[in-house]
Amino acid sequence: MAGLRRALDILRRPAPAFRDLAAETPALGPSLGRMLAWWLPPAFLHAGITAWSALRAWEGLRAGRLPAWTGILLPAWVDPDDLRELLAHLPPAPGPGIVAAWLLVLVPLGVLGIWLHDAVWDHTCLWALGGLKQKRGFRISLVAEAEALRVAALGSWVGLLGLLPVAGLGFALPLALLEGYLWILRGFSLAAFHGCETWKGVAATVLHAVLMGLFALAFAAAVLILLGRAG
Repeated sequence: MAGLRRALDILRRPAPAFRDLAAETPALGPSLGRMLAWWLPPAFLHAGITAWSALRAWEGLRAGRLPAWTGILLPAWVDPDDLRELLAHLPPAPGPGIVAAWLLVLVPLGVLGIWLHDAVWDHTCLWALGGLKQKRGFRISLVAEAEALRVAALGSWVGLLGLLPVAGLGFALPLALLEGYLWILRGFSLAAFHGCETWKGVAATVLHAVLMGLFALAFAAAVLILLGRAG
């Protein structure tokens, strides 16, 4: 319960709360363990609900049940009955046991992958902004990311509201705002652990997002160019 109270305090006043946490110099191993303990339960729940919905949708397609938006997006030259006949030949969806086994492997790997990805990108962006002058090293960024993502895991529980049928759409905007706040929360942690100005830590996470968006646009443009040439 004390850990939860402290996490809520971090959400309310991230800059001073992360500075207090950084002053305790938590070790990497315990920080990573706490992050996994807090994040894996909602991650498994998210993945399980998403996989269950995907399996239902897959079997619905095989049974000829086209989504409601098909009539809007389907080109005029495509006959729905021909599409249903084609979809009927899709292979059956894997059984629940197989899906569960894959989730037990992929979800922890995905959580660790996100942690490492964020640490590398945020650390690099913080370096580019001159926030690493105290030269505390990449290991400190790993600790800072783990502590921030542990607190951000609380948002994963709230994010389950977005998976509610129909009603989930009403939570789209609040959840998007929450996700944006939890994204920059890592910047407060980075700044506290590296001993630099708070704005540099927050700016590093924003720069991270901008660079990711630019890379995604460049990749999409390259794919379109290649498809155009192939056509």
